[in-house]
Amino acid sequence: MSRVAGRTWLVVAFLAASFAFIAMVAPSLAKAEETVWICKPGQPDDFCAGSISTTVGNPPQHFGFDRPEDPPVDCFYVYPTVSNQPTPNANLEKDPEVKRVVAQQARMFSRVCDVYAPMYRQETDPGIYTEYTEIAYQSALSAWKDYLENYNNGRGVILVGHSQGSATLGRLIDEEIDPNPELRERLVGAILPGANIYVPKGELVGGMYDNVPVCSKVGQHGCLVAYSVYNGNPGNNPAFTDLGSGYWAYKIPRPDRNQYEVVCANPAELSGADRLTPLINMDWLLDAPPGEVETAYYRAFPDAGIASCQREGTKHWLNVELAEDADPFLNLMIPFVATGNNWHVPEVNLAEENLVQIARNATDSYLAEPGLRARLKTLQGNLAKAQKRLKAAQKKVKKLTKSAKKAKGKRKKALKRKVRAAKRKVKAEKKRISSLKKQIAQVKRQID
Repeated sequence: MSRVAGRTWLVVAFLAASFAFIAMVAPSLAKAEETVWICKPGQPDDFCAGSISTTVGNPPQHFGFDRPEDPPVDCFYVYPTVSNQPTPNANLEKDPEVKRVVAQQARMFSRVCDVYAPMYRQETDPGIYTEYTEIAYQSALSAWKDYLENYNNGRGVILVGHSQGSATLGRLIDEEIDPNPELRERLVGAILPGANIYVPKGELVGGMYDNVPVCSKVGQHGCLVAYSVYNGNPGNNPAFTDLGSGYWAYKIPRPDRNQYEVVCANPAELSGADRLTPLINMDWLLDAPPGEVETAYYRAFPDAGIASCQREGTKHWLNVELAEDADPFLNLMIPFVATGNNWHVPEVNLAEENLVQIARNATDSYLAEPGLRARLKTLQGNLAKAQKRLKAAQKKVKKLTKSAKKAKGKRKKALKRKVRAAKRKVKAEKKRISSLKKQIAQVKRQID
């Protein structure tokens, strides 16, 4: 992501004149619009349900990753800046560039969780906070609230993002999760590379969040992983890793870089590995495959990246170098997507297998925590409430159906519409009850 630059004076004037109007209407539009999901379990075009077949080695040997039949937790993914649309904020079309990054970053997490990934009105050229950033955030926030209300059903959730997506989720944690004990209890973890998440220097909590800490050991849950990758020293005024310069997409002012620093949580160490293992989707490497038909595999590059957190002055970054025995393909691929030694664009793929393992370890820890009995009690309470709502909805269907049979004309049509809506409510509550019963059974197995 780069700062807005090179716009003509006419465009700048037009955008400036539009800020007030956009700020006024954006929140209401974001709340009113229906969520468009690029990944959602069960929908016919769930993009995260695509192939995760993988090859490794040269010559390549094929092996497959497994997906659980009923993942115990969810992932909520927000993608980085990828839209090529000419407007300041993108619409909700599932453009090829969005599919490409979702395949590269989000799909592999389906090995651990049910992945929910909304389309959102991302800012197409972000860098510093503008009203266009607010439109993007409100759009993603609307999807998050939709997810909580209609799909979460009390399940644990892992937040996953990159770049603008990480910045969006970073703010969401600050405003929606960190101050809310109930939602913090459901937070399995957060993976937020490339967004300058910050803490007091040398600390694991504080700064952006009062309660959600930086992950510091293998298997920890309820914490976050964040980092920004450079291959060598970032230099002066880097785009990432220094709070005093570069990317800033938050509504709050920049913190004092002499007191606070960008988080660097090494994904190799936190996954229990010595090195990074990149995963790259070969179908969607640089563009969409012909006809968007997938025929290739992911490629894995075991132990190809040597990573360490480094500091210099006010900079704090994840330094990554390729191992001497790394596949030469990586040396060819990285220059296509990186900007010199700023490896911001590929920083998720460089650690993809490690990040999936972090998500798996956090899930195992979350499910086995001492608070399982408290979680069971919460789930049982949610089940009782859902059963009560189901009974009321069924009663409403019966009453409306009876009234509709007696009515005529416009009133009959209106009542039939209400019957259909009430039946949808019944269907939703039955689905929620089914999910809660599965979760209760799973927690009981953990306790036993």
